[in-house]
Amino acid sequence: MSTTATSPRPTDNRTETSGLVAAMAAYAHAPLGGLSPQVSELTRRTLVDTVGVAVAARNEAPVRILETTLGALPDGPATVWYSGERTDAATAALLNGTAGHALDFDDVTDVAMGHPSVVLWPAIVAAGQQTGASGQAMLDAYVVGFVVHAAVARAMDVPAHYSTGWHSTATIGILGATAGVARLSGLSDDATRRAIGLAASMAGGSRQNFGTMTKPLHPGLAARDAIFAVRLAGQNFTADTEELDSPLGYFSRFAPGADVAAALTALSGTDAFTESGINVKKYPCCYNTHRTADASLHLRARDHIDPAAISRIHVVLEPLGFEPLIHHRPWTGLQGKFSVEYVIAAAMLDGAVNLASFTDEAVQRPEAQALIEKITYGVAETPPFGPQEWEYAYSALEVETTDGVIHRFRTDVPRGDTRAPLTIEELDAKFADCLAFGGQGWDVATLREELWSVESASRVELAAMCPDAASAATPAER
Repeated sequence: MSTTATSPRPTDNRTETSGLVAAMAAYAHAPLGGLSPQVSELTRRTLVDTVGVAVAARNEAPVRILETTLGALPDGPATVWYSGERTDAATAALLNGTAGHALDFDDVTDVAMGHPSVVLWPAIVAAGQQTGASGQAMLDAYVVGFVVHAAVARAMDVPAHYSTGWHSTATIGILGATAGVARLSGLSDDATRRAIGLAASMAGGSRQNFGTMTKPLHPGLAARDAIFAVRLAGQNFTADTEELDSPLGYFSRFAPGADVAAALTALSGTDAFTESGINVKKYPCCYNTHRTADASLHLRARDHIDPAAISRIHVVLEPLGFEPLIHHRPWTGLQGKFSVEYVIAAAMLDGAVNLASFTDEAVQRPEAQALIEKITYGVAETPPFGPQEWEYAYSALEVETTDGVIHRFRTDVPRGDTRAPLTIEELDAKFADCLAFGGQGWDVATLREELWSVESASRVELAAMCPDAASAATPAER
């Protein structure tokens, strides 16, 4: 039977742990031999999706407050995606990374239990615009960054790391982003090792802040710090070049007993990219709710369930399935994104789970709060119905109506998962919805085409993001 752990269980492997930083630095600059059509398309999918969800968050409170706090932005060549303004690379990475995660609508990889692209793309695009890199160079840097990200995750007991309270999106993501930015910036091998040592010391992010504005700040800080680490290393700033696997280093802090040999094995070619997979979200909430959202919507449509006739709902997830779902009685939109109870309520009441589902008003409506009170939950290694076998996770949903009928449905693979990907048409529809939600008035078709064809660009200007009159307003005026 499968479990939720997606990486090998760690062993005491200290005799084989030397040289990981060196291997990561070498991989960061290794030729990839050209991306296969499959890898190229997957990479461009992540770019389109990440930019879209960042633009959608243009008016979200964490983005507005962060922008107001920063004040007048320094000049530079890097684009702030949701406004079209130009600033320096580190600031653009901070703003775009925070915006990209503000709606919790960005992609996920199971191997790291986190969101890779929201750290990688803000750092890589900003650094690439700073250095004048081509679109193909940025795609290559993304793949390198993702492989390093996945390699670190494969060495760790990620569920244990996550359970301890670390936000793996940031703690692991900063290392992958640093490798990708180092590649674009042309650092020497020694400087890249120092950049990784610096980044490992900057890694952080607490899961206790899930459901607050601080959660989306985590990837913004990680993207910014990846650029900062590369800049410092390029100026001969020193750092321990064996930081990851030394007695007082990264793995000793975050993943004692890490299997570094597994990371070393992953650092070749692009296999780790295709094997790990990337799940593109269909719903703007924690990925651990997506199976339940699918099951809820399926039951509602299949059995024509009237929400007013529901007497009881019970949902069972795999062990650790509720680790990020810490808000069982949510009251704000942000809390609702980390509440399986609210996601069920929204699906049953509205027949949809979308961006409009996660306003404070939507969560606080009396009918949603009343339905939440009827929901109980549990965890089980063996699902209560359906096949005993499962991979990664499952959601078994049971709804009892006032006529005594019990309705059941189970989802193991949600739509948008790498095993059940969104179609190009669905991804483009999500992109258009995101831009419309951001209220910016973009030329959707032009921006979409610029992002999809990025591999042919000699420089990535993101010209379609030139600000219009609305984007020229100050944060206070928006």
